[in-house]
Amino acid sequence: MKRNKSGLAAVLLSMLLGAALALTAVPYGWSVLTPLPLAALLWWVCNPAAPRVVAARLFWGMTAFFALHLLFLPLSFAQLFGVAGALLFPALFVLEGAFYALLGLLVARLFPTFLGRVWGLAFGWVLLEWLRHLGPFAFPWGTLGYTLLPTPLIQVADLGGVLLASLLVTTLAAALASLARREVRPLALVLPVWGLALAYGLTRPEVTPPTHQALLVQGNLNPLDKVAGRADPLPVYARLSSTAAGDVAIWPETAVTGDDLARLPARPLLIGVAHPGQNRVEAWDGGLAAAYDKRRRVPFAEYFPLRESLAPLYGRVFRALGLPDLTGLLPGRLDRPLTLGGVAYGAYVCYESVFPGIARGLVQDGAAVLVNVSNDGWFNAGNGVAQHFQLGRVRAIETRRFLLRAGNIGVTAVIDPRGRVTQALPVKQAGTLQARFALQEGQTWYVRLGNWPVGGSALGLLGLACARWRVKRTPR
Repeated sequence: MKRNKSGLAAVLLSMLLGAALALTAVPYGWSVLTPLPLAALLWWVCNPAAPRVVAARLFWGMTAFFALHLLFLPLSFAQLFGVAGALLFPALFVLEGAFYALLGLLVARLFPTFLGRVWGLAFGWVLLEWLRHLGPFAFPWGTLGYTLLPTPLIQVADLGGVLLASLLVTTLAAALASLARREVRPLALVLPVWGLALAYGLTRPEVTPPTHQALLVQGNLNPLDKVAGRADPLPVYARLSSTAAGDVAIWPETAVTGDDLARLPARPLLIGVAHPGQNRVEAWDGGLAAAYDKRRRVPFAEYFPLRESLAPLYGRVFRALGLPDLTGLLPGRLDRPLTLGGVAYGAYVCYESVFPGIARGLVQDGAAVLVNVSNDGWFNAGNGVAQHFQLGRVRAIETRRFLLRAGNIGVTAVIDPRGRVTQALPVKQAGTLQARFALQEGQTWYVRLGNWPVGGSALGLLGLACARWRVKRTPR
């Protein structure tokens, strides 16, 4: 009985620490405090001798983290589809927790000491975040580097992307956890690095004054009505686009369908278009000038693995949700910036805003300004709309480009190359925003070198392994 009680207490404490970590994640203004609950979580999971206990504690902690951090998903789907919609997501929380449990198990087996495990997790955490950006099931929500967004520290993203910010967070947490063993040297090394990062952020040059205008259009349409064919969005967007001037009007993701293209207003447009099997951004100026295909498909929403083999199962789920028989999107082929009026727009779609490599590739191909068309109308409860918007702001910093964002329900806004919101519309109401921006040239260190902090983290793990090997070889 006593063992059962102690086991339950360990699970509850692990979940409490994971929930505390979630409460410092984006979009909260106090998210810079993230190293504190992370340090407590590292201390807690690294104490047990048995690797399986380390893994179990990390599993419960991170499952609780994702359950709270992603609470907007079941809340929103319950609002749209009832209880069946909410029941889709517990498996996701458990799966994400399992990834971190596997990390904990590997680190605990490699490094038997408390300090070895703490620092192994600090470096391994960044590697896992990088892996969670890869493959068809990629889901990079929960990346800790975004928690530096309310501070000047996030400006280091132009050097090494959001994962460099993650490395700052995890190493400070590891240094704080090391204090539990009266080891102060790691903190003495990490704090000057944070000081340098802060100085770098505070000394970034001011942004080029705006020289161009675009009209960002927010339709505020119900996404279910569009899917079911009960809405006719084109008149809404055409009317809103006629109310103000701009070099180009930008409409949100899937604002219209391919059937609407013959009735487009006669003005330069960057618009989200739903074609059979494709989610596109198209540039129009008296005719189709260029197009970009969404490449990062949302798992189990735009990409259905084994769709034909599991057709009966998918059919039951769609019927339970009241949806038509969805087939998903084809892999995108068109991936170049869209040139309109002599301006190279780096356009990408909704979910792609949390993948730094998308914006990076567009800037490498010559984009002078970024454009993110989105439809967050599916996430109308909780803080999902705000989360998605805040994560996407870092793309402007990584590339040092203005970012124009047009959302169906919001957030429709302009973000400058330092990640600051310079203009925004209220969410959940139709309207237009006369966006002011400037074209930018050049490439940041991140655009040139990519995710080099991943290599740095791998070298950190290798250094820990070499140190352990030397200790084992030292005669006693």
